[in-house]
Amino acid sequence: MEFRQLRHFVAIVEKGGISAAARHLYMAQPAISASIKKLEEELNMPLLHRRDRGVHLTNAGQQFLLHARQILQQATDAKLAMSAIEGLVQGEAEIGVPTMLGSYFLPPLIMAFKHQYPALSLNIIDAGTRNIRKKLLDGELELGVVADKDLLPEFESSKLMQEEMVVCMMEEHPLAEKECIEYKDFLAHDLILSGKGYYSNSLIEKISKEAQTMPKVAFTSNLLPLIKSVIRKGYAISPMWKVAIQDDDGIITRPFAKPFVIELSLAWRRDSYLSSANQALRDFLLEQVNKP
Repeated sequence: MEFRQLRHFVAIVEKGGISAAARHLYMAQPAISASIKKLEEELNMPLLHRRDRGVHLTNAGQQFLLHARQILQQATDAKLAMSAIEGLVQGEAEIGVPTMLGSYFLPPLIMAFKHQYPALSLNIIDAGTRNIRKKLLDGELELGVVADKDLLPEFESSKLMQEEMVVCMMEEHPLAEKECIEYKDFLAHDLILSGKGYYSNSLIEKISKEAQTMPKVAFTSNLLPLIKSVIRKGYAISPMWKVAIQDDDGIITRPFAKPFVIELSLAWRRDSYLSSANQALRDFLLEQVNKP
């Protein structure tokens, strides 16, 4: 039994006759007839009733049609899967990343990945590291960036980067005169913070608890241009990842007296399927960040 025989048989059924199937497959009618006859001989039973007005399935033919279609579909699926593995000619890669990482650390890597895999689409989910962890656990994401302190036994992971949280302020701000910022001095000023689920909030919780002082939260936003504008105009200061501050932002940074360094890893569920596209993205990112 050969795949071509199955294709011939299904075509006859779908087109309503041998002649119509031959035209559809661009084959001679005798060749189609011979193919089906050989198939029936191999199965040792007739599949078709040949009549003047076309063909009709026998009882055995009706049963065999289900198997033939299933086998052909599985063959098609297998080819697509192998094509995706070998050439990644289709599919979508998706990753959850924190805003600051997605805006300043990831873009050159993403562009390089897209250059290497131009046929893949890429969806980047902007969320806080704790929200990304939840999406990974719930199966809403296959791949995401998570703070090492939030990694769980359900995850497999690999180190991605280490980044320091610093105090960001306008150039003329009183705290700019200090080489490093004490927690109590930081909490004495109006703050602009990211929303819930972002790592800066866990920093504020830690600082407030240690300094036994409530923070003065004047603004909350996940919009980086807005946050930077508020800082630049002197309305508030903010804890931000150092990587997010560019030379032309008009913002200066100072470390905390007790440095706050965050370790970030690329994570995926240990027991979950990872698509070929996401495997390619994972392997590419880890290869890039681990280059000497």
